[in-house]
Amino acid sequence: MWAIAHNEDIQAVRDFRDAFDIEMPILYDETGQVANAYRLQQSFPTGAYPHDWVIGTDGNVAYANNRYEADEMIAVIQAELRGE
Repeated sequence: MWAIAHNEDIQAVRDFRDAFDIEMPILYDETGQVANAYRLQQSFPTGAYPHDWVIGTDGNVAYANNRYEADEMIAVIQAELRGE
C-alpha cells in the first residue's frame, strides 16, 4: 500500500507524514503524471481530497472514494488478493 501526494509542497507532505506517524510509503507525484493518468476515471469531479483509491491487480480502479470507509476498502483489497 502506498499513498501518493501531488499538488503539495514536499515539506508539507513530510510534515503530514510525521504528524500522523504514517509508516506506509508516500510517493511524491511531482509532475502530476499519476494524477493525470487517472483523472478521466475520477469518480468525484469536485476534486475533494483526500481520495482513497484501490488499483486492482489488473491495473484498473477497483475502488475510489473521497470519504474514509475502511470496511469497504478492506473488502475490496481482500477480494483483489483472492483474485475475485
